[in-house]
Amino acid sequence: MAMAISLVVTILEILNGFNKTDKDFIKMAKTFNSSKLQILTKIIIPSNISTFINSLKVNIGLSLVGVISGEFLVSKAGLRLFNCIWWSGI
Repeated sequence: MAMAISLVVTILEILNGFNKTDKDFIKMAKTFNSSKLQILTKIIIPSNISTFINSLKVNIGLSLVGVISGEFLVSKAGLRLFNCIWWSGI
């Protein structure tokens, strides 16, 4: 469950960062006959390192939420049992 939650956010955030890369740098690299791999490794990825780090920060919190909600939904003993004991007042 945690993987499903954080994977979607990561893909969308990184795609958004790739789309916001400065178009003038890419155009300049194309005028110097750079390949697509060179444009990716020399321009796009270095300009989006902060986007990668920020998406990792967000994913830590989302993964914790996903793990806890998955534990409540699936488990027969873990947090679900603790929650049942808490609300029963024993």
